[in-house]
Amino acid sequence: MIENNYPALYQAADNASINAQNGYLNNVKAYVVLSVLGAGLSVIGIKSKEAAILAAMMFLGGLFLSIYIAVKKNEGVWYRARAVAESIKTLTWRFMMCTEPFDCASPLHVAKSAFRELLHRILNEHKELAHDLAGSFSLEEQVPEKMIEVRSKNLEERKAIYLNERIEDQRKWYANKSAYNKKWGTIWFRILITLQAIAIVFTLMRVAYPEFGYWPTEIFVVAGAGVFTWIQLKRFRELAASYGLAAHEIGVAMGAIELVQSEEDFSDFVRDTENAFSREHTQWVAKKGSSSFGVDLMYKTIKSTPNDEGNHE
Repeated sequence: MIENNYPALYQAADNASINAQNGYLNNVKAYVVLSVLGAGLSVIGIKSKEAAILAAMMFLGGLFLSIYIAVKKNEGVWYRARAVAESIKTLTWRFMMCTEPFDCASPLHVAKSAFRELLHRILNEHKELAHDLAGSFSLEEQVPEKMIEVRSKNLEERKAIYLNERIEDQRKWYANKSAYNKKWGTIWFRILITLQAIAIVFTLMRVAYPEFGYWPTEIFVVAGAGVFTWIQLKRFRELAASYGLAAHEIGVAMGAIELVQSEEDFSDFVRDTENAFSREHTQWVAKKGSSSFGVDLMYKTIKSTPNDEGNHE
């Protein structure tokens, strides 16, 4: 499954999340750089008009960025749009695999109607993302032909597709992300220790040689604080552990597909697997302090709502 085989709303939410993430992280990096440069000016001293102007620009730039980060709220968009995208991905796979509430016993038009109704509910619940979801993606199909094509395959074919293109793909993603976060967590921690050690050395040198007025202690203190902020923001250690655990859990659970012998068994297997994927993302968003929602609650709600085509009771 490539990106344009998913619903237009997924593509829009995925793009919005990536853009908001990049914007937020780039703003934080720019703020740290301005802080370090400002610390450098304080060490050198402001002894000219040009230096004073540059110092004022650094201060105003940092102030502007701090206000912009607070007002823009890219972090919240990043988390909410990611939750929307992953929940739609879960619904998409449930639709293609004929899992409740889109079981194969239902006519295609009924399943499509139920799917669109859930997408509509997601939009209503996240109206604050309307600006971020706007764009050319709205011209794409909400139920692409690829989804219908996969749904029409027999049980064995759908099992193979789900195993290779969903479970194994997700497992590799978690494993790669775990390794990535472990690697960079170690690198940034070593950088932090190095900066702090240098700051301590310069502090001691300042005490030993107070007559020398240009010990750049503040630069390394501020740089160390910036690196510490980055480590806290990226949560390398926590993500390395949680992603690694998720990859192992998927590896253990995927063996259960061998026991699937009927459509009912497969429906239960996909439901449980997608619930696990959805739970991981919901917990991730909850830890970030953002609002989240559950796919199960939405499709249970649609089942209890009178609808000529979407009610599967």
